[in-house]
Amino acid sequence: MFQVETKGTRKVSLLKIPSGEDIIVGRLYVAEGEERKATILLLHGFPGVILNLDIATTLQEKGWNVLVINYRGSWGSQGNYSFSNAIEDVQAALKYIRQEEVAQEYRIDLGRIGLVGHSFGGFLALKTATLDPSIQVVASLSGANFSLFINMIKENPEMEARIIHMLEESAFFLKESTGEKLLQEVREHEDEWNTFLFAPTLANRKLLITAVSNDEELPKEYFHDPFVQILEESGVQFESVLFDTDHNYLNKRTELTNTIHDWLVKNL
Repeated sequence: MFQVETKGTRKVSLLKIPSGEDIIVGRLYVAEGEERKATILLLHGFPGVILNLDIATTLQEKGWNVLVINYRGSWGSQGNYSFSNAIEDVQAALKYIRQEEVAQEYRIDLGRIGLVGHSFGGFLALKTATLDPSIQVVASLSGANFSLFINMIKENPEMEARIIHMLEESAFFLKESTGEKLLQEVREHEDEWNTFLFAPTLANRKLLITAVSNDEELPKEYFHDPFVQILEESGVQFESVLFDTDHNYLNKRTELTNTIHDWLVKNL
């Protein structure tokens, strides 16, 4: 029988990653070459309009391993969706790929693991870094800060119905999730999940913070600009890049990917 040698070749593998009592779906894009590679955990947003598989594929071609996960209760993963579960899912994925047998099979360099997240995924990347000191390289792309929604409601109580409706529209695609449940969850973790309070913990990390000029979902002046100012005042070293596009970077996908790649080359 004719056989094709696949050792060291580029491949994509589906992973079943334990998280809590459930299994979440992972797609691991393994870079070409027999040596172990730096590995990026690429975290999508809420609920996952764009899974960023195009970025994963391009980064794989450029020599990076990339793991894309779907949080519990989303896009084929078992369990129920919640923001708390998603935070745990990221930690579970890191624990999974750090197993020596997994690292050996997929050529993962355990000393070179970074986080890149978009929107809610940006929040997850930053939050995970505060929980895991071994994560030194973190990128937040138009990162979310749901705690600011609570501030909006405090300033204008009429905003609550609008925010619940916005969350509800996305919760339709997620298991056992509603807008009211998600907002209540944020209320219970208002300070704990406020990325503006993360700065002291991020002081010695290598950070990439990006934003867009036309962000209708998470307006730059409300979510990005104050965070950058806080990082600067706290003496945190970071790189900030602004793109002239929308929240999903739809007409800047190549430019965004190249920016991530160049930054990773310098820092991971």
